[in-house]
Amino acid sequence: MNIYWIIQIILGLLGLSLLVFIHELGHFLAAKYCGVRVLTFSIGFGKKLLRINRGGTDYCISAIPFGGYVAMAGENPEQVRDDRSDDFHVQPIWKRALIAFAGPAFNVIFAYFLLTGIYMIGNPEPVSDKLVVGIVEPRSAAAEAGIAGGDTIFTIDGKKANGWEKLREEMGISIGRNLSLEIGTKEGRKSVIVTPRELGELGIGTAGIHPRHRVFVAAEPLSDSPASKAGIKQSDTILSVDGYVIGYFQDMINIISASDGREVEVVFLRTGDTLRAAMTPLWNDDAERYLVGIQMGLAQFDELQVVPQPLGTALVMAAKRSYAMGTAVFRYISRIIQGEVKLRAMSGPVGIVQVIGLVWLENLQRAVFLLALISINLGVMNLLPLAITDGGVLLFLLIEKLRGKPISQDNQARIQKGALAFFVALFLYITFIDLGRGSMLMK
Repeated sequence: MNIYWIIQIILGLLGLSLLVFIHELGHFLAAKYCGVRVLTFSIGFGKKLLRINRGGTDYCISAIPFGGYVAMAGENPEQVRDDRSDDFHVQPIWKRALIAFAGPAFNVIFAYFLLTGIYMIGNPEPVSDKLVVGIVEPRSAAAEAGIAGGDTIFTIDGKKANGWEKLREEMGISIGRNLSLEIGTKEGRKSVIVTPRELGELGIGTAGIHPRHRVFVAAEPLSDSPASKAGIKQSDTILSVDGYVIGYFQDMINIISASDGREVEVVFLRTGDTLRAAMTPLWNDDAERYLVGIQMGLAQFDELQVVPQPLGTALVMAAKRSYAMGTAVFRYISRIIQGEVKLRAMSGPVGIVQVIGLVWLENLQRAVFLLALISINLGVMNLLPLAITDGGVLLFLLIEKLRGKPISQDNQARIQKGALAFFVALFLYITFIDLGRGSMLMK
């Protein structure tokens, strides 16, 4: 493991710990507000590495950094309860519900403010609702559907193709599902059916479609070469050769090789200006093909625009994005049930740490956006009515309200033990997958 991976893991742990802290802070503040005695506020589980006691509460950082907890007096049904007035279980239902709800609510509120800040700074957004295809993988689902480089994707299942991120998401959750794409080709518009396949063994789908890439001149052309004589310089972007759009290295190589030494017209971009030049490829005995004397580089076209928003607009956009992020959880769960996303596509704490650390090293703004996404998902998942989640606590409280009395301590303990066994097994399964992904990335 090199220093890059160590830094990535540290950043990932810090990011996850921040979200856990926000979640537990919600429970903690609500408990204090309701007059409930808090025994422990811990970031992480297991052995306590650092402990400070203030006002009867142990504030801890524990050895296992994946998660955290707030322990309140009278909360655990398996422990003997003293029935003190500041115990959790003797509080009225509305107070207990408020404490349970506060953790997920803090995660959602935290994410909302993060998103608002991102939109005020300016978040990269697609410049167009049309996607120009750059590369189509051979023998991929897209290739078999007849999609080719240079085609334009207008709609996906009748909805506007709003950016490559949206396209990847739709393909990712649609393994084996027929998707209707309206595309534009040289012959005109038509509809095609694409059926995404699983990407390796990652549990998500792919159609093998990629954005346009720009081929640029990576170094000054060779002296006295056709490119140099045509006035092409380092950092110029090659847009087309003889009318053929250039989106990949091989496009350039194929066209120049097929020229048979005749003059070709090159259209290129330089600092915002579109220029034209003519050059005559020369035969190279070593390469056994025609060359023009340039070293090519490849970068994805910037098809995004950054527009800072005023506070009012940012608040509205953040609300819409928060809703979309929160409800996406249920789309994924339904697609897993339908088999259009594999269970192995799920990520646990290990995978989350890997992704947060990786994105943090690449782009700070994307990392903050990712934290907002994970924070909302953490909040929503914790509200699901599962026995060991905050939603499970709220479900028990609803049953208590309807019955007029709580479920017995023994029954609560049995339900929680069964749920805990299930979630521990699921956690181990997902962690095994996460570690497998991590090992592949480190090779």
